[in-house]
Amino acid sequence: MKSEMNFEELIQRHAERVFGSKAKAYVWLTSPRLALGGSTALECARVEAGYLTVKALLERMDHGYAS
Repeated sequence: MKSEMNFEELIQRHAERVFGSKAKAYVWLTSPRLALGGSTALECARVEAGYLTVKALLERMDHGYAS
């Protein structure tokens, strides 16, 4: 049985790890981002291409690059 991948859920978990709390992750995920063309991270993460873009932003932030 193959479960469907939920990109929004995956990005929420990743953001929680990066920001250290659900509350901080939620604020970042739901605020419009210039790096995402004015969309929120959750809006972008609904499709695989957007998920990969948001994941890359979070990974850069995790390594000390602001976004």
